[in-house]
Amino acid sequence: MSGEASGEDGATQRLCAPGEIPDGGSRGFTLRAADGREVRVFAVRRGDVVRAYVNRCPHRGTPLDWRPHEFLDPDGRHILCATHGAVFRIEDGVCIAGPCTFEQLTPLPLERRGDELFASADPEE
Repeated sequence: MSGEASGEDGATQRLCAPGEIPDGGSRGFTLRAADGREVRVFAVRRGDVVRAYVNRCPHRGTPLDWRPHEFLDPDGRHILCATHGAVFRIEDGVCIAGPCTFEQLTPLPLERRGDELFASADPEE
């Protein structure tokens, strides 16, 4: 999968099937917002639970991934910012260590339709 989500601009767009994200892993995607801009997002899967966030550190606004689709620390227990090493909890996106402690990643609500996940590129911020 290329990481490009499919759908109409700004509308709820197909992100992926949960199986397209490795269990215990993460994957980045690009969605199209209602105003036409591209929004980089990512999802983390733990068994049947998938959580998604906008790919932007609250500290400096930089992307979080080290390399494409790599958002987690070496143990796969936390989301890790590649720029300043901020550490975020997977379950709620709250920073627990680093320069933005107690700030939170922007969550991306997911909708499950059958065996696929859908998201909007315009999450409430």
